[in-house]
Amino acid sequence: MSGAGGRPARALWFEAARTAVVRDEVARDPGPGEVQVEAVCSLVSAGSELAAYRGELPADADVGIESVEGSFRFPVKFGYQVIGRVVETGPCTRLGVGDRVFAQHPHQDRFTLRDDERTLFRLPDELDPARAAFIGLYRVALNCLHDVPVRPGDCVAVSGLGVVGTFCAHLAAKVAGSLVLVDPAPGRRALASWIGADALVEPQEAREAVRALSDGRGTDVFIEASGAPGALQVAIDCSATEGTIGVVSWYGTRPVVLDLGSRFHTARLRLVSSWVGLVATEASRRWTVARQRAAACRELARLDVDRLVTHTVAFEDAPSAYALCDRSPDEALGVLLEYGGRAPRARGRG
Repeated sequence: MSGAGGRPARALWFEAARTAVVRDEVARDPGPGEVQVEAVCSLVSAGSELAAYRGELPADADVGIESVEGSFRFPVKFGYQVIGRVVETGPCTRLGVGDRVFAQHPHQDRFTLRDDERTLFRLPDELDPARAAFIGLYRVALNCLHDVPVRPGDCVAVSGLGVVGTFCAHLAAKVAGSLVLVDPAPGRRALASWIGADALVEPQEAREAVRALSDGRGTDVFIEASGAPGALQVAIDCSATEGTIGVVSWYGTRPVVLDLGSRFHTARLRLVSSWVGLVATEASRRWTVARQRAAACRELARLDVDRLVTHTVAFEDAPSAYALCDRSPDEALGVLLEYGGRAPRARGRG
């Protein structure tokens, strides 16, 4: 039943470090230029969301998502990749009732959002919900490869084989001469075997694997997607003279201690920060957010997302999904939340 000025809803909140709960909310009626969305599924980000869950984000962190509520000092409602269907609109909207959408919104079964192309967009008819849930993280990887382009024949390494790192590796593999994938978790290395890398190694094995595959030169491009502070030093140690390191990780409040006195300066290494909130400078004249999304949709339509989805969890059990990601990163890759029995196609292994 509709309440006064809105409908009952349920939303996921982080109330304290490593404490997630599902709270009652009200999805207010949409006003002019707004739509109400009923969620089908949403994807947990094991990067920034898990950092928020652990209390590892600065209290004043600007994540560029207007629908985030609260503070990273807790409580906070944080998330940004929900697949749903428009169920009600206010006047003057682009979208109509029944449209399938990707919404940049925290995990919530029903919510009202401004009909803005940057935060809410219509999905192609051929893209099922489980594939569509990965659009945002595919864009993160695509934008990173625009920030640090891989050229044909390059020796490339990717550290961190979560969803973003896996997508970065998948994109790099299209043109790289050799590819080294680095992750301490054997399960994640096994899940990334479909990419066809030349080596899948632990961090302590990375430097030797790179040397062997680059005739001793080092990597032309190293992408750090793990979020582990020590991984950035591995990237520096593995890079060739005048090599480039793309940092797509968000370290939050975790300190990163680096040795910059050995070869960082003498090798003239280039350290590049990549954030999906800004389209890569060198590509921005030709690539827009909309074009990146369209490219993500085309690629995801061809990918087997069953290889990425390890767990599908009912939304009401979402706190258990975060506990799983926190304690067992070796087991959890893509974790989908499903709402009200409206299951996405991919079921995963959870």
